[in-house]
Amino acid sequence: MWRRSGAFERGLGLIALVALAVRGAYAVWNRAFLVQGDAMTFHQVAQHLADGAGFIQPFTVPVQPTAEHPPLWEVVLAGADLVGANGYLSHRLLGALIGTVTVVLIGLLARVVASPRAGLVAAAIAAAYPILVTADGSLMSETLYGALVAAALLVAMRMRRAPSVGAALGFGALVALAALTRGEGLGLIVLLGVPLAWWASDSWRRRAGMLGAMAAAFLVVLVPWTIRNLETFQDPVVISTNSSGVWIGANCPAVYSGSLIGSWRFQCYLPRRAGEDESQYFNRNRDAGVRYMRHHASRLPVVMVNRVERMLDVGHVDQALFLNAAEGRPARPMRWAIRSAWLVMLLAIAGIVALVRRRSDALWILLAPVVLVFVTALATYGNTRFRQGAEPSLVVLAGVALDAGWALLAARRAAPAAAPARTEASSPG
Repeated sequence: MWRRSGAFERGLGLIALVALAVRGAYAVWNRAFLVQGDAMTFHQVAQHLADGAGFIQPFTVPVQPTAEHPPLWEVVLAGADLVGANGYLSHRLLGALIGTVTVVLIGLLARVVASPRAGLVAAAIAAAYPILVTADGSLMSETLYGALVAAALLVAMRMRRAPSVGAALGFGALVALAALTRGEGLGLIVLLGVPLAWWASDSWRRRAGMLGAMAAAFLVVLVPWTIRNLETFQDPVVISTNSSGVWIGANCPAVYSGSLIGSWRFQCYLPRRAGEDESQYFNRNRDAGVRYMRHHASRLPVVMVNRVERMLDVGHVDQALFLNAAEGRPARPMRWAIRSAWLVMLLAIAGIVALVRRRSDALWILLAPVVLVFVTALATYGNTRFRQGAEPSLVVLAGVALDAGWALLAARRAAPAAAPARTEASSPG
């Protein structure tokens, strides 16, 4: 069935149309939802960028440069602004389109990992998966990050099975783009890039060449933004200033005990000093957060447990609904999204078991982003959207599990029918 020419492509195309329709409908339904916080910042910075003002802080007088967030999502939104798609609904529909690309990439990845059927199953899950749908309509950078991670995993699978300099260059560039969307994407170079280079050959020279190609592509994409930051701010900034500031929001009395334990609190940020630029302000907040963490190290284990619970949405669920609403995801669909995530995560565990039994070379490639989201939560704080980088892997693993279950049921149904045939063949003539 799956060997027919174009059957997989036609099936994936139909699923992509459904995914786009679901996301478009959600964007229209969600069009009047309050835009605030980071989503508003992304929107405003993109408008200034499209107007030719560069990356500037949207709500400060006098005007000051910004690198509060990685720039790529703002660049994408600015591109939409330049062609006239500059409203909230237009940007939500852009997220719907990018999310549909993610669905297609998930289907392609699952096909490479397991089978065409697994690819279609995984794509079908992704098409209607509320966690992905709500992310794509939230006006946040996670929708682009998920697409870039899925693309990087697909290229990683190609490099694992047919190592080449081209694949190494592609992987390095995609990881850099992911990092320019969400800073923790940097971790994929270590968690996945280094193993890929190691697996590429038994020759140390070839391993070094593969790693060098990855690093070269990574730096070519990343360095221009870093140079801009080094020329703009007093303190060094590689990707974003906010990566420093998060330390005080995640390491202060309000989030080390009480109802917000393991979360983040904006009110913990220090007041801005006169004449202080963005890099100096956020680095001062980082230093205060690190000091607090050191002085309260005995609380870290329980805080970290709560961070992971929040990231997985297995604890503080009612509070998660409120916090997600502040980040562009209304409470009603998020309640269903969280419940669906529990099911996908359980299926993903079954998918891991299936790949272990097959001794699949894809397992670590799929698990690297999962490890990364755990590291991010442990080091910072817990939040539903921090899991976005792992969602493509989780959906692929869920598709693998359902495909394996289908194959097992088919084998069991075929066994009774085969038994009489064997009996007849062994009977005397």
